[in-house]
Amino acid sequence: MIWPGNENPKLGKGAALVKRDLRWLPLTDSEFEADFWLDTVISSKRRERWIGAVFDKEFGGLLAMENVQFPPPTANGLATILFNAMSRPLNEGDRQRPHTIYLRDRPQWRELLPHLRELGIEVVVGEELPMFNEAVLEWAQREHPAVELPSKDKIIKNLNRPFPKRKRTWHDDVMDFMKWTDEMLKAAYPSRSVPVPSYDPMTVAPIQLTADELEAILTQTDIGRTKKIRPRLEAMAGTENTLDLSVHEWGTICLALCGTRAKEVRVQKYLFMIGGKIAEGLSEALDIDGPPRGRNK
Repeated sequence: MIWPGNENPKLGKGAALVKRDLRWLPLTDSEFEADFWLDTVISSKRRERWIGAVFDKEFGGLLAMENVQFPPPTANGLATILFNAMSRPLNEGDRQRPHTIYLRDRPQWRELLPHLRELGIEVVVGEELPMFNEAVLEWAQREHPAVELPSKDKIIKNLNRPFPKRKRTWHDDVMDFMKWTDEMLKAAYPSRSVPVPSYDPMTVAPIQLTADELEAILTQTDIGRTKKIRPRLEAMAGTENTLDLSVHEWGTICLALCGTRAKEVRVQKYLFMIGGKIAEGLSEALDIDGPPRGRNK
């Protein structure tokens, strides 16, 4: 599944399009067409199904396909399917960097284009993707054989439409929180602009958590697998105490709360609430601004 990016997606280190990995792939004469489309047959106002795909322009082979879990598509979503098309193509062809990638002219892709060109890939942006359009038409007929589909012209017209503006979700709040945590940890180390930070990674910040919150951290995140933090939390399990942990340890917990193994959204949101509580304690103890307040609490 493709997860949403934030308003300023990171397309460098740590993103789906890892340039360091892709540079090892041979640069070939292949040409790709890539885009996303809305499956209008099963989509509704409450739940839209968007699908992204990459096709080989010459032979029409399907190289990558992904469902967008949180629509509409983003630049990070495109980065993901392009990475998959190059590094592990579905047609079991060679791993490669194509000579050219054809994209529809969408504002969402602009931040991605320089990164593709740095990889030696030519990017052609236009209004029409003939191979992609034909592939989507064939897919719709194959996927919904018992449904009377719109005309070919209408389907292509829909493919050319701009993506709707993506509504902010609580997942955006989580991503903002992760960014805040990362910046809070980086600020503990000297830099050119701040040679002497006001706190360091071992600065202790006392924060009070309830017994239920401690239990959730231990059972629903990877903190339960750590060798140093887990024993300290287990010693206080079943009680409501103030935890004297370092900035580094609190940062580790915050990131673990965002990357929970829990599947239920209710549990995920509860863990994110705990992260927000920890962030408030850190901002007070360290005298720094807290994370941005999201719209979806």
